[in-house]
Amino acid sequence: MKVTCGFTIPITLYGLPPRLENLIKVMKEISDAGFSTMEMEIVAGECPDYEENWQQVIDLSKELKLEVVSIMAVTYDLFSLDKGKREKTLVELTKICKMTAAIGAKMTTNCFYLPQEMVPKERTSIYHGGPAVAVDVPENFKWTELRQIVINQLRKASEIATAHGLQFAMEMRAGDFISSVDGIISIFNDCGVENIGMVYDVAHAHAINEYLDLGIYKLGKYLKLVHFSDNDGTRPYHYQPGKGNIDFKNIIDTLKRTGYEGYVVVDISGIPNIMEEAVKMKAMLEKLIAE
Repeated sequence: MKVTCGFTIPITLYGLPPRLENLIKVMKEISDAGFSTMEMEIVAGECPDYEENWQQVIDLSKELKLEVVSIMAVTYDLFSLDKGKREKTLVELTKICKMTAAIGAKMTTNCFYLPQEMVPKERTSIYHGGPAVAVDVPENFKWTELRQIVINQLRKASEIATAHGLQFAMEMRAGDFISSVDGIISIFNDCGVENIGMVYDVAHAHAINEYLDLGIYKLGKYLKLVHFSDNDGTRPYHYQPGKGNIDFKNIIDTLKRTGYEGYVVVDISGIPNIMEEAVKMKAMLEKLIAE
């Protein structure tokens, strides 16, 4: 296992999404802080300057010897009720996968974003960039139809990722319209594709009262990446260790027992002195991994 820097840290420092100049700035800050790997996010349709200047980002990554391990494709319309929007989103996803492969990352990730047609006009969320806390169910809505849309879109997204030599994984977040370990496993099983898995975010899993160690066993082959932060289980806050009651040692020990050899991510968000806290958390996780 290797500890990597989550993109929640650049988001906290510079907003969502960080402007290109801030992305470049924070890459240097992450490297200076002692990280050799990081995650990124690209918001579909909101960062054309990323695409136009991507070679600059690639060159800086090489110069800093800062490996990008995964890129979250923020595609809010992936599961839209509108077929045209879904198709357009797959085009955007293809662009992001091309950029992901170009920088040398091995994984593209996504989330179960609530279809935008179902997000209330007065949108509220627990934290900046987080899921909506309410839902606006349209007339004649049928869950079975939306579930099939999800399966079809995941199959297509997996195919796009595979074509670019990437692993494909979905993050589980409390508040998304599919947000439980068992529910996501059921969807994955029905997709029937090999290249699919989960980003297991322990803060989100804790907030939905999942047994954090048991969730790892449930996921099995679907476990692709692990996000670490702390909370007390009442809300999916992403605090630094010690601000909640998550047992990090137990989770690391479970990952060892199950043979997990992937990345574990410092995924704290929205806290003061975040880079300093990220460095402390990196050291803590590395100590637990080494024990």
